[in-house]
Amino acid sequence: MEERKVVWDSQHSFTKDKSCLTKLMIFYDEVTTPVDKGRATDVVYLDFHKAFDMVPHNILLSKLERDGFYEWTVR
Repeated sequence: MEERKVVWDSQHSFTKDKSCLTKLMIFYDEVTTPVDKGRATDVVYLDFHKAFDMVPHNILLSKLERDGFYEWTVR
């Protein structure tokens, strides 16, 4: 999947030499850098875990599109 570029470089879990911890470290750095410079920073957490377990994907994707999520987010 990596060779065919199916997985983006930003994908950390389930990829070689990357984990949830490495993603968390990058996220922390990206959030604290602007804060250290005195800039306001907002963070929004979306947890789709249960949504993916309980809703047929085609219904979930159509609702995300209907609600105005950008195409790349739905993909």
